[in-house]
Amino acid sequence: MQAFVGTYTRKEGHVDGKAKGIYQISADTSDGQLFRVSTVPNIVNPSYVIYSPDGKYLYAASEIGGGTDSTGYVYAYSLSGEKTQLLNRQMSHGLAPCHLAVHPSGKYLFVANYMGGIAVYPIQDDGSLLPASDVQYLEGSGPHARQEASHPHSVTIDREGRFAYVADLGTDKIMIFLIDQNSGKLEPAATPFAQVAPGAGPRHLTFHPNGQLLYAINELNSTITAFSYDRADGHLQALQTVSTLPMDFTGDNTCADIHIEPGGRYLYGSNRGHNSIALFEIDDNNGEMTPKGHQSTSGEVPRNFAIDPYGKFLYAANQNSDNIVYFRINPASGRLEPIGELNIPTPVCIQFEPVRPPS
Repeated sequence: MQAFVGTYTRKEGHVDGKAKGIYQISADTSDGQLFRVSTVPNIVNPSYVIYSPDGKYLYAASEIGGGTDSTGYVYAYSLSGEKTQLLNRQMSHGLAPCHLAVHPSGKYLFVANYMGGIAVYPIQDDGSLLPASDVQYLEGSGPHARQEASHPHSVTIDREGRFAYVADLGTDKIMIFLIDQNSGKLEPAATPFAQVAPGAGPRHLTFHPNGQLLYAINELNSTITAFSYDRADGHLQALQTVSTLPMDFTGDNTCADIHIEPGGRYLYGSNRGHNSIALFEIDDNNGEMTPKGHQSTSGEVPRNFAIDPYGKFLYAANQNSDNIVYFRINPASGRLEPIGELNIPTPVCIQFEPVRPPS
């Protein structure tokens, strides 16, 4: 199975990037082992990558943070076996673009700029990107030192493609937008946002496979918040918030990524500082989370991580120790068993090709 790894290629803020671009890798679906395939060069800090729903195209955020640059970029590539070809790029309309989402229809790409707003790009039939059809700039602040302004950190689209959910680390809000699928425009939903605790800093979101729940990992206070999700109007209602850390941990920590395995029973979140993956079991009846322990990532600063499409293995990208460590998921307990690692410079994102039903 094919996958791509996003990286940092140059020094950007507190990150000392060492990579050469986007790394194409393959994963053995029987034992989880990873192998390097090729490198996609000539892109600065491709910190987030994502496939099109049909697996024919790859999109990458070029996380440029300022200095001599006035904007970040989003890149489009076509994929054919081990061959990757650049199609084009567009300005991200902000600095530090850090997350991408593709509409389920494959018609639009969404980008979250940590220092800027949310941009929407129509995708042409050949996979290339047209100029942005909409840009939304958010406002607000929060009580934490890093919340001096709005900081959109991710965009998540519901399975029907009707709503876009923006985790705004700077305002402690999850903004909710209606998506006009004809024009590529966004407008605030009837209930335009959901609130998390002051100073929590929501970062990434994930929907439960049942389509009735959404979970937010909060970077600044190391928690996860569960929400019920109304598919009719997009409204979110907070249900529960739990810590991602052991009770006896006293060091510094920030959270990063969150995923649910395909069966919907276990949820995982990454801790940077404690350097672990936190495990929770999800209650079938009410969606509440029960902590089930932690697994060291055997590296430093696990940024994003990925679960393979079959739910058998978890892959953690340790940004500051230049390695991807992978684990077998115990189907009975959800616990993680370390089984190997692959050295990749400054890895921060892993994306597996989508699984498509046989034709």
